[in-house]
Order: sequence, then structure tokens, then C-alpha cells
Amino acid sequence: MSDNTMSRRLLLQAGAAATVSTMMTAQPAGAAPDRGATVNGLPVPRSWRAVPFSLDEVDLAPSVFTEKRDRMLAYARAYPADRILSNFRAAAGLDTLGAPPPGGWDDATGNLRGHYSGHFLSMLAQAWAGTGEKVFKDRLDQIVTGLKQCQDAWTAQVGRPGTPPPPATWADGGLELSGDGGYVGLPDATVDGLTQATIVIRLRIDELRTWSRAFDFGVGPAVNMFLTIHDGTGPRFGITTSGSAGEQRIPVTTPLPVGAWVTLAVTLDGRVGTLYVDGVAAGTNPAMTLTPADLGAPKNNWIGRSQYGDAGLKAVVGGFHLFDRALTAGELATATGNLVWYRFDETAGTTVADSSGRGWDAAVVTGPGGPPGPSHAGFLAAYPETQFIQLEQYVTYPAIWAPYYTCHKIMRGLLDAHTLGGNTTALTVARGMGEWVHSRLSRLPREQLDRMWSLYIAGEYGGMNEVMADLATLTGDRTFLTTAAYFDNTRLLADCAAGTDTLDGRHANQHIPQFLGYLRMFEQGAAPDYRAAAANFYDMVVPHRTYVHGGTGQGEVFRKRDVIAGSIVTSTNAETCAAYNMLKVARNLFALNPDARFFDYYERTLVNQILGSRRDADSTTDPLVTYMLPVGPGVRRGYGNIGTCCGGTGLENHTKYQDAVWFRAPDGDTLWVNLYIASTLRWAERGVTVTLAGDYPRSPTATLTVTGRGRFDLRLRVPAWARQDFTIKVNGRTTRVRVSDDGYAGIRRDWRTGDRVEVSFPFRLHVEQTIDDPSLQALLYGPLTLVARSTATDHLRVAVDPTTAAPGPRPLTFTLGDVLFEPLLLGDDAGYHTYFRRT
Repeated sequence: MSDNTMSRRLLLQAGAAATVSTMMTAQPAGAAPDRGATVNGLPVPRSWRAVPFSLDEVDLAPSVFTEKRDRMLAYARAYPADRILSNFRAAAGLDTLGAPPPGGWDDATGNLRGHYSGHFLSMLAQAWAGTGEKVFKDRLDQIVTGLKQCQDAWTAQVGRPGTPPPPATWADGGLELSGDGGYVGLPDATVDGLTQATIVIRLRIDELRTWSRAFDFGVGPAVNMFLTIHDGTGPRFGITTSGSAGEQRIPVTTPLPVGAWVTLAVTLDGRVGTLYVDGVAAGTNPAMTLTPADLGAPKNNWIGRSQYGDAGLKAVVGGFHLFDRALTAGELATATGNLVWYRFDETAGTTVADSSGRGWDAAVVTGPGGPPGPSHAGFLAAYPETQFIQLEQYVTYPAIWAPYYTCHKIMRGLLDAHTLGGNTTALTVARGMGEWVHSRLSRLPREQLDRMWSLYIAGEYGGMNEVMADLATLTGDRTFLTTAAYFDNTRLLADCAAGTDTLDGRHANQHIPQFLGYLRMFEQGAAPDYRAAAANFYDMVVPHRTYVHGGTGQGEVFRKRDVIAGSIVTSTNAETCAAYNMLKVARNLFALNPDARFFDYYERTLVNQILGSRRDADSTTDPLVTYMLPVGPGVRRGYGNIGTCCGGTGLENHTKYQDAVWFRAPDGDTLWVNLYIASTLRWAERGVTVTLAGDYPRSPTATLTVTGRGRFDLRLRVPAWARQDFTIKVNGRTTRVRVSDDGYAGIRRDWRTGDRVEVSFPFRLHVEQTIDDPSLQALLYGPLTLVARSTATDHLRVAVDPTTAAPGPRPLTFTLGDVLFEPLLLGDDAGYHTYFRRT
């Protein structure tokens, strides 16, 4: 029987029944599921005191949430499945059917390829569960079938010998880059914090490839600083924090010579940028205000490789210098870099020695050799096993790029295809991957695992512990719980369990999903320290490292505790991936300990950063989501992000808005309303339907209507911003609001068809001060972060009480003098200020 002959609900029920039957005997004592109940195809842990409803039990009504969702669903309907499978088929030796890969980081050569496909699976599974549209199920099944074919092809290659990578080619005068994947990776902090700089590189160009990079420093296509040897006319330097639209550039109209040595230099003093060719100023930009410091903490620091995936540099590199000041023309010929100085006078090997005295050696990446076949059956990736092997040898980023992170995205997508989409093959493929992971990690000592997971980016593993715990639940094989524990980041885990804050300087999104995995492990019988670590970690981030829109991190990194104003830069605050994962942690902590504080944070992040991360425009070829949602003065949002990490999580963000609106008690005695998103809940266990009508967050009222009969406690979240004005009417009569310590107002009664509950939570203008600088403030209207429309690059100064702002020209807008404030959730690319200076 075809999967598509069954409804989505019957599919989920059938899968859940099989799961529960297995797990009733496989679960450890104290962690068994709640009488066979499931959520989204997974058993409900006994430790949960509040249980969310499955995606297919809640239907969204028209609102801003469905507007954002429907745009993403249009993309999901149109995007070809063969493109999602392209890199997997190519890696496994199968026919790609002429389909190109998605692109971006998921291009044909990217070290993170395959991750976007996993997110795409999750999006399709969520879309099917949320809408029941057959197109999503058909595409989901097509991709799972293709991945199974790739896994089978890899299994047939187990034990096949490989060939070593090519050696670095050291030519007369320097390092020869052939343009087919070789490049030089510089250390992580090479340009961090530089407000002035000079970069000098000496090349003998063998081919004038358009957009080939002499150097490129950045975090992806939106935030980077590069020098291309040819932009179609001549060399060009560019620096941007908002994609190509915001690029400040120094173009040169004369092409560089081919086959002859040439020295290129760029000087930046914070005002003027100059591009020199062989010591002569060839181009100048007197309005070059961006500096390397504005890039945040870029980790993609490359010679010969592009953030955009452009053609590789085909040239001999004969020298490279970096200075912390802008040199004069006269100094360029003789000065040697005081930050890094690479002579490129080696004759063998892949290390480029730093002669500056700082010891910041660079690494030559020569490209892959002929890879061996997998070490164990079950392997599946969009590239060979090589990166996993290199991680065990402590190879650093960018030579490798988070192989277990990509593994997690693929496994998560497959498990979602099973639990939400009812595809049994997906579980088979995921189980094979889990067995392969166990085969690699089970032979490694704890010390080696700890060192691997401590590596910046290279050791990032997403939520591998989470999917392994889920795999144990779904298969009944407790071996996968052992595998989950291999991903313990032991030092940070111990620190957080003890309440010791050591987050400063850690990559935010590398670590947030680890704590979701620790919660899953606790729910499957792991020690209470796992739960304590996650709860303490959450409290270290919220509010101590959280911006007014809910986002966290600067340059993708956690900064010092309680330093909010001091961490704001132009455009590299608040990675969207970090918000995606923090919401998951908050939701899971609420399930264990129902308290409104988790949903005060959840609401803030959802209605501001997440809604604001999707452009209000249609596209069937681009997800149009943000990477960062910056909070600096005069910033703009950059949308797009096919193939990036935030492009992947963005696919999911906008297809699961209903997953946290309603929760119930395990015994069915309580119903929580956490978010006032217009929706209809079908509570089958109680024979009750509850419809929530309203236009939240664009309107401060909501009405709940009950169909069916039953006695239960209806608990309404009283938002922290509405505690003084929150009102409730039951069947037209005002009810006294008693807010419990958990932040909810309860109504316990015998409910019957036609009962109506009217809730009012009036919006008021209010100000939030940054923790470390009370004069730097943000304006909110109820839950909505309001941003000032301005492209000025210094914080706006406000001398009057911001809460006296007058109503603006459109709903939810306000004016202070000639400055317009609008909700951040509006998905446009206009310049804005999240914070202003109160004077």
C-alpha cells in the first residue's frame, strides 16, 4: 500500500502505535511514555508536566503567521526534489539526473553540503503535518527514496581503498594554487577588531578568472571583505555587512597582468580606502567607513577561495602581509606585516609559516584525494567519509566544516519524515546512519571526543545527542543512548550543571542545540545533571545575553554576561539559527516546568526575530530569510540564504508556528494557552475543540470558543508586559484575574459547547534599557519591538519620553518628531535602529 493512501493523521497514529509498543519494554524505569501518548510521533516522557499538541492537531487561522508560512509553503511546493538529492547522488556515484545542487554552502564542493537537504526534509514533514497537502508528502517520499538509494550505494562501497590527497605544489617563488579547490586558510581571529588595516598580497596570476579571490575574509555572502583579481573589468576590493547591496568597494578598470608577478595592497583607515597595484594607487574610495571590525569575528579567512563559491584562484602566491594600520604608499614596498607575514618560501608540506613573530601559521588545503569507501554500513552524506576521519585527527575549520552538524541535519530530517510524515523507510535510513555513527565513535577514548567537540566549528555537531536519543525511543535500541552520551561536551556540561557561566567567547549556535539533546537524554533516564545543565544554560542566555528582539550573539559568538550595549556592532548580531534553537530549548523546559517566563521569552523571539526574519515577498526559488537580524544603528536585513545554516533553519521556522500555542497536562486536566495565535485545537482525548480567534500580535484581544463538554482548568498566559491590564470575560461576564506564581490565570469549570472566553491584553508603549548602559534603550508596543526608520550610522538621540510617541500613519506605527517607528516583524530591507540613545 502506498503511504499516500492514508491520511496524515492515520499515518502518524500507525507509526506512534508501533513506537509505543516497542518502547513500553525498552524504556528505562522512571522514563516510560505516558500511557502510550505521543506528540508528533514520539512518546511523551513521564517527566513532562505539560505536553504540546502535535502539529496536525492545530490548524492556523489567517494572521501574520499564516502570511509568512504560506510564502514558505509556496517555495516548498515548487523546489525540485532532484536538486535536494543532487549532491548525495554525486557523492555516492549515482546519476544526478542533470539537477544542480541548491548552491551557497550546499554547492557541489562545499564542506557543509547536505545540511540544507536535511532542513528541507523537516520543512516538508512539517508542511504535510500542518496542512495535509499531498504535494508535500509526495516530495518527502521522493527524497527519502532517493536518500535510501544513495545509502545503499555507499554500503556497497564499504572497505574500498582510497587514494591520498594531492600534496601542496610549491613552485619557484611561492605556492601554486591550481584553481580546483585548493586555498590557504588563515587563523580564526586574523582580522578581528581591526579599525584600520593594510593587506598586501603578491601573486603571479595564471588565469584571469572572473570573481576569483586573492583573499576573502567573512562569515558568508552577506558579511565579508574581499579582493577579486577580476570583476569583469579589473580587480576590485569590497567590504560589506549586508550583502552585495551594501558593499563599499574600490574598483579598478585596468585588468591585472597574467603570467607576471604583481603586488596588490589595500589600505583602510576608517574613512578612505585605497587599492594599490605594484605600489601605485589604482583606485580610491573616500567614503569607505566599514572596517574589518564591522565583520564581527569572521572564521572564513581565505587566500584563493570565495565566500560566494566563485571560481578558485589559479595563481602562484608569493607573499602576504597584514598590518593593524593604514600604510602610506612609501611604506608598502619594504614594510613587513606586524600581524601576519607569510613569505610562502616553503618547499613542501601544508603549513605556511608566519614570520611576524606571532606564530599565526596558515594551512594549505589542497583538495580531496580519492576517498576510501565507508568504514561501516549505513553511512550517508553528500560527501565521502573524509571529513569525519579528519575530525578525529583534530583538523580545524575551514579545512573541514562541522561534519556531524551536517549528519544531524540529515538524520533530523529523516526522523521528521518518519514521525511527521509516516515514512517507515526514513527510519530505516536514519537507523543505519546511527549505527554508522556508533561504529566510529565507540572506539574513541573520552579524551579524544572531548578534544573533537571543543574544536571551533569543526567540532560543531548540532543536536546529534538529540537525534540519537530520539532514535533510541523510536527503535527501542538503548545502544543509541550510549551513542548520544559520546557527544557530551563534558567541560561545558559540568560547568552549566554547576551553574558556572563560561559561555563568553563560545560559538552560540554550536552549543545551544547540545542542551536540547541533554534534555532528551534526561527524559530517557540520564542523570538529573543533564536537565540542570540545560536549565542553567538557558538562564545564562536569557536575559543576560539577549537583545530586545530575542536574539543572541555577536559574530555568532556569545559575548560577556550582561554586556548588551557593549556587544552591539553594525550587522553581525543575532544569528537566526541561534534563535531557532533557543526557542526549542525554551519549549522543552516549559514541558518539564510550566512557567510563563519561558513563553515570555518565546513570544518575544517569535514575534520579533522569527517573524522579522522572513521577507514579505513571494519567491519559489529562494527562501528569502535572514542570516543575522542585526540590532546596530542604520542596519538593513539581508534576505536569501539558500544553502546557509540560517537558510536551512528558516525553512523550518515558518512551517511550525502552531507547535507551542497549546499545551495540556498529561492527565488531561489542564489546558495551557501560551500564545494568542489564531488557531483551532482539536483535543481528541477530551472530545473538545477550542477555537482561538483574533489577529495577534497585530491586535490586543483574543476570543476562545469551546465545542464539546468537559471539566478542565484553562490556563491563560498573562504576558509580563500586560500584567496590569489583562482582563478576562467568560460568556460576557468579567472574571477576576488571579495570576498564579507560574504567570498564568486559571479558569476551572465544566465547559460546554458555545462557551466563550474573551481575553484582552492591551498594548502599551514601554521602554527596555540595556543591562550595561541604561541610556541605550529600545521601544516596544506590547510584545512588538519597534524600530526607528533611519540609515544614520550613529545611534539616534531621543530627548523626550519615548512612550509619548504619537500614533503613526499606519496601524502599529508611531512617530517621535520626524522619526517613524514600525514593528520589526515587517519583513523589508529598509534601514533601521533597534536601539536609540536617551539623552
